[in-house]
Amino acid sequence: MKRLCSTLITLLIFGSLSVSVLAKAPETAKVVFTSRRDGNFEIYIMNSDGSDQINLTQHRAKDSTPVWSPTGEQILFTSDRGGIEDLYLMNADGTNVRQVFKKLIGREFPTWSPDGKALAYHRFHTFSIYTASSAGKDETKVADGLWSAWSPNGSEIAFMASKFVWGENGNLQVPNVRIQIINLQTHVEDVLLPGQIGMFDPAWAPDSAQVAFSWRGRQIGGTMGIHVVNRDGSGLRKIVDVEDGMAAFNPTWSPDGNELIYNKGVGGVRDLFKVALSGGVPERLTHRQGDNFDADWFDPAFALPVSPQSSFLTTTWGKLKTQD
Repeated sequence: MKRLCSTLITLLIFGSLSVSVLAKAPETAKVVFTSRRDGNFEIYIMNSDGSDQINLTQHRAKDSTPVWSPTGEQILFTSDRGGIEDLYLMNADGTNVRQVFKKLIGREFPTWSPDGKALAYHRFHTFSIYTASSAGKDETKVADGLWSAWSPNGSEIAFMASKFVWGENGNLQVPNVRIQIINLQTHVEDVLLPGQIGMFDPAWAPDSAQVAFSWRGRQIGGTMGIHVVNRDGSGLRKIVDVEDGMAAFNPTWSPDGNELIYNKGVGGVRDLFKVALSGGVPERLTHRQGDNFDADWFDPAFALPVSPQSSFLTTTWGKLKTQD
């Protein structure tokens, strides 16, 4: 009996260690993204210059919208491999894929809290933003909206707000869409650029001082470009203009805050481009037909500390909500 207990303890210890050992962060800067180059939505990884593109998921399901954990050891993504789109985790090398939540109900477009202890995402049936622990527990509604982005300082979540409705053709209708930001301590929401509409895809700068977004202005159905604005609404500037009628959208920041990766329509598909905020000619990172999009950038040289910090507020968010 003692030998059996000793064996079980050994297996438990070394089994947990083996999982931990396998979950290693990249040693160099990497970009994770979605590609449909082979006719199916898969998750790929590449160097920040577009080289060495590797397929991580290799699954018949639709795998998309990947985001790095703050330490770079895990990738959070959306998949319908369970019959409905919901959230999954895997190691940085594509191994150890597992569900975040026991019950799959329709979650997508996730974002991490900066301490890695919580997630934000939207439920596409209710058009609502939720948070939960990274273990899939303590699920709490935060706001009405879609496509959330957690600020790197942990205090706010930006999201798209509008009167979202399903059209007769089954497509999501988003009239007068704007970007709102909720303070996770006070629960107060404010509009990023009051009076402006047609704003999509909020993305925080690494220092939380700026927000990049896609904007087509007041022209419903117009073509989008990439803009950056200070958190207080000042300093609005265009980073990527529309070229040849092709939209530029869905920006993500470089870890050093000096560049953006974004999607652009090219020849009827989406490809990934990189541009410096200081200007210059954008660099095309992907050249494979079949759509390449939804990038997220990790660099171990700029990885944030993930020890609990009072400013992150993620551990107290659930308690604050219960006081309402």
